[in-house]
Amino acid sequence: MIRPGTRSRIEAAHRYSAFYDDFFASHYPMALVSLDAMGADDAALDRFGARYLPRLEPIAPAVVAIVPGDEAAHLGSRRAFPEWVAYFDAALAADGVEAVLARWIDRLLPACGSAAFHGAIRTAYAVESGSARELAHALAYWASAYAPLPALALPSGRLSCGQVLAAIAGDAAFAGKRPPGRGIIERVRAAARMPELSPHVASTDPGRLDLDSVARAMLGAYAASGDFTLLHCVTGTHAFRLLVPYAGDVFAALRDLWASLLATYVGSGAPSPAGWGLAGGDSLDWPAIHARALHSEDEHDIKLAYTCWREWQHRGDDLYRRAASARLD
Repeated sequence: MIRPGTRSRIEAAHRYSAFYDDFFASHYPMALVSLDAMGADDAALDRFGARYLPRLEPIAPAVVAIVPGDEAAHLGSRRAFPEWVAYFDAALAADGVEAVLARWIDRLLPACGSAAFHGAIRTAYAVESGSARELAHALAYWASAYAPLPALALPSGRLSCGQVLAAIAGDAAFAGKRPPGRGIIERVRAAARMPELSPHVASTDPGRLDLDSVARAMLGAYAASGDFTLLHCVTGTHAFRLLVPYAGDVFAALRDLWASLLATYVGSGAPSPAGWGLAGGDSLDWPAIHARALHSEDEHDIKLAYTCWREWQHRGDDLYRRAASARLD
């Protein structure tokens, strides 16, 4: 749970839309949850808000109502974000957080990579915030950005997650070639439509497909390249870990995550997943990383520092500290 003052700042910003400049996602609530957890005081929160809030746009009024049974007609409609906020506000008031999450996480996780994982990330951080109002806005964002990828093959092979990434990086169809598209989202969707991707998804050993293995592979790929797209794979995998307890079919959700991550990896140009490619130094300890994050003007630095710290606490892999150190150095 975050401090009441942090929660109040997040809820006060609900006068803004989750989208700005057409398709960019507001990182404000995610950054505040991260900053609060890393020890930010009110001055640090206000300093971040003064820099960030001016870029956001007011939320539009709802025009129609989304009624139970008609949700599918509005999934993936950015224009329907205000309607989704009203829908989830009412659902949470009537049924409570646990019931709404149990009902909606299975429905949304097939599109866990929507909007570069930001729908899942904002929802996970909203759960951590303890604010039902923020959870309504987070779920509304995910529902309005909902964009499942084309169906890919199911894992049925013998390769580990790391070996699958190495095979993709060595495939001439992908290595060093970013698919066409405006930004991460369009490139990932273009990657998912490439027929050469499905055999790599299928080559994954389902017996070796677990969340720790997925997280380790994606962290390694980010640390090897410093690629901005792959940074979202690290933060997105952390969000998945926070949300998967609400899933009815955990392995099906994990398959969806893995397919989204592989499409995102291809969308990044499939850089080598081995070695160390981050520009900064890896010697900062966690207190120093937190101190740097509290003064960062980059919301992605803040979120990555928080993600790496939490995942290090969960998994104990020092590569999380090293990656966060390099990003903040």
